[in-house]
Amino acid sequence: SKHNVFKVNGTLFKSCTFPPENEALSTGKDIIALKTDGNKWYVCGKANHCAARQMKLVINVLGEGAPSSSAHSVVSSIIGVVLIATFVIATIF
Repeated sequence: SKHNVFKVNGTLFKSCTFPPENEALSTGKDIIALKTDGNKWYVCGKANHCAARQMKLVINVLGEGAPSSSAHSVVSSIIGVVLIATFVIATIF
């Protein structure tokens, strides 16, 4: 109940504006499939966490044609983000 996650677009990400509360991911066990390439934006919609605490995350999903060295770098970055996000979520909940 202290945090949640909203999937938003780039404009809402920048302004820390959120969809309706019923669209929040808040169980701490939500799964988000990254099936298409491009940027994916996520923010915390509680209190002023997005604007004041910068609780926001952007993920750039590369398509299948991306060079292998870039893909390796992205995979390493995503693993790092997942580990950090898991730690933060575990600490919060």
